Amino acid sequence: MQKICSLDLMAIMFSLGCLPLLFLPHLLSDLYWCLLAFILFLIVLTVPVNFRWYLSVFVAFSLGFLWSTAYSKQYLSNISPYIDKTLVVHAKVVNINTHQAATVNGPYYMSFSIFSISDVTLANDIPISVYWDRLDPPKSGEIWQLTLKTNVVHGYLNDGGFDSQRFSIANRSLLSAKLVDAKLLNDKSDLKQYITDLAIPYIDLFIYKGILLALAFGDRSQLDDEHRMVMMQTGIAHLMAISGMHILVVYGLSCFLAKAILFFIPKRFIYFFLPIIIGWLCAFFYAWLTGFNPPTLRAMVALSIWIYFRYKKYKISSWQKINRIIALLLLFDPLMILSESFWLSCYAVITLIFLHDWAPLSKAVRHKKRWYIIRILYLQCGLTLLLLPIQFFVFQGVSGVSILTNLIAIPVISLVTFPTILLALIFSIFDCFSIALWFWLIADKSLEWLFLSLNWLNQLWINIPSDFYLLGLLGWLTLVIIRTGVWQRFSITLLVILMILVTPFFKQQHYRWRLDMLDVGHGLAIVIHDGKSAILYDTGAKWEKSSAMERVIIPFLQWHNLNVQGIIISHQHNDHVGGLKLLQLIYPKAWLMSSSSDFNNDYQCLAGNSVIWNDLTFNVLWPNQLVSDAQNKDSCVVQVTDGHFSVLLTGDLERNQEYQLVTKYRNQLTSTILQIPHHGSSTSSSYTFLNHVKPVKSLASTSRYNPWKLPSNKVMAKYKDLQLDYYVTARTGQISLFFDKQTWKLKTMRGEIKPRWYHDWFGSLPNYE
Repeated sequence: MQKICSLDLMAIMFSLGCLPLLFLPHLLSDLYWCLLAFILFLIVLTVPVNFRWYLSVFVAFSLGFLWSTAYSKQYLSNISPYIDKTLVVHAKVVNINTHQAATVNGPYYMSFSIFSISDVTLANDIPISVYWDRLDPPKSGEIWQLTLKTNVVHGYLNDGGFDSQRFSIANRSLLSAKLVDAKLLNDKSDLKQYITDLAIPYIDLFIYKGILLALAFGDRSQLDDEHRMVMMQTGIAHLMAISGMHILVVYGLSCFLAKAILFFIPKRFIYFFLPIIIGWLCAFFYAWLTGFNPPTLRAMVALSIWIYFRYKKYKISSWQKINRIIALLLLFDPLMILSESFWLSCYAVITLIFLHDWAPLSKAVRHKKRWYIIRILYLQCGLTLLLLPIQFFVFQGVSGVSILTNLIAIPVISLVTFPTILLALIFSIFDCFSIALWFWLIADKSLEWLFLSLNWLNQLWINIPSDFYLLGLLGWLTLVIIRTGVWQRFSITLLVILMILVTPFFKQQHYRWRLDMLDVGHGLAIVIHDGKSAILYDTGAKWEKSSAMERVIIPFLQWHNLNVQGIIISHQHNDHVGGLKLLQLIYPKAWLMSSSSDFNNDYQCLAGNSVIWNDLTFNVLWPNQLVSDAQNKDSCVVQVTDGHFSVLLTGDLERNQEYQLVTKYRNQLTSTILQIPHHGSSTSSSYTFLNHVKPVKSLASTSRYNPWKLPSNKVMAKYKDLQLDYYVTARTGQISLFFDKQTWKLKTMRGEIKPRWYHDWFGSLPNYE
């Protein structure tokens, strides 16, 4: 009974109680939360003594659930009244500024903590991320009066894409704002900013300044996209995020230096735990300097618990330590369970403990120096194999050279780059110009040599479709099977498990064909596929530093393991053609159809032409002639049909062309599904056109905060008047249509595919109701 009611079991159950936060479609209302809490209280009072040890487990789980949901609801309640408003606030800058003037680096986001709105002091400070586009940079610790136009992070929601809403809630950065006006009230910056300002002039001299800033201050905002991609594809990105390894290096160096200094001090002044205390203080200072991000916080909690147990001479297992640390972290911040970095770090630590306990090397190999390389190789191979499940889930792929790149990068970063950065920081603070410059130079050069190796080795990144994620468990199963010897007695069971893992190879589609309107913001990207190959209608927009193709479309195609066989471009506006070059680079054999004579078309988009692909026919209805620069009026209008159901793709077609289509085709325009022309602009969707198409469902692709306020209220009123059901990607996320021989169905990411409370629409619904 004591064992069942142990602290460790309570910690496990509390953590499991927080787990539903990942999957709940909606948070509990206040009424239901109070009702559950009251029922729990009654159960505690009425359950007989004989069942109290069962009850304690249930109570720990229930408390975890109630605490995590209440914490999440409280965060949302604090920010909800201030979404989509214009506010005058007093706020304190909470993160260090590593940027120079805005004219040099362009606008960037800064984190503030609002403590007063309209001269009314708040009970709880509100964190907000402000898009700063002024010349005078805010500094950590300063007090500003800001006039803000607030909004929320409203991420693109698609299969395989980055979940920015979940990330923002996990980091309590959901509320953001555009800056209208700013006035500095108190220009006194804090110690963190003072240290940063001393180091920035050195760091800005070097090519790898983004990585130097990430390792010195935990600021990853200036990481070069090319460097970021190389690190991800070679499996060393974890080394650039401040985590346990960095805290351990700071602690170890500080302890070593403290011991070296104590060597010259008389014995009577020496205390055994003094180096440990100095090491902990230095590690804490570094964690504070880098902003106490979640991995750093986890590392500091682990280090503190280890020091405490060592001081008290407690002996508990590694499993008990990690279990209690996870529970403490979730007690402190339940939203941490939404963070991918939380899962990555916890999973990595659990994997290390598992390897040590279940597959240890022999004593001779573990303790003799000549086997050091073997130990490193064993550890890296074991980690790579056992980390596959979470690697697949988070990065949708795996690096085939990660073992080799980590064997190179870990020693370079931990023994050269990071220690020299720490020393460079110290000498920068004490204004030792020459020495500090030399250490910054050594750190930069070490990164230069490292990236030369990484660029040469970056040849084997393997994208893993979602259907094959279960195969990542083979490493765990193999190790458990060998260690326990269950293969001798349960061979049939193991064969069944293996068959389950390989079922994706024999998976049958539950639909004949499928259409996905992707949530790409203001733009258009439609994927028509049969589960193996695909045709794309438009390719989304290209932005200054990225594109919808990189962030949304390619991840979606890789998630579903689709081979692009054809591309149709409606017209040449950026929000429709922006990703074409990248798509053709990745799928060079895909044919191209457009209404522009400037493109190297395999098929001409001319009225009367058609393309047959699998069981589908793509009938071109518009335009009547090719042009060199295709505009809205020249949009390539295609009717896709399987003989029973049809989809009308219209691009940015305008009202005059709609009338011409009606005149020419009349009832032939009738379609099951309509892609709403021109994102729901008032220049399209005429009554005449809609009455002839008669769609069962209509789909529009827009972003929530687009400057044109699309879809237009006037146009949406037409759809309501005609009782036409419509969906908008800004509201629903990805829209998926599944067609069979006689039936079809529609699902949305926010509605049916992945309904989660953190995917909700936070704020007002002006033209999306």
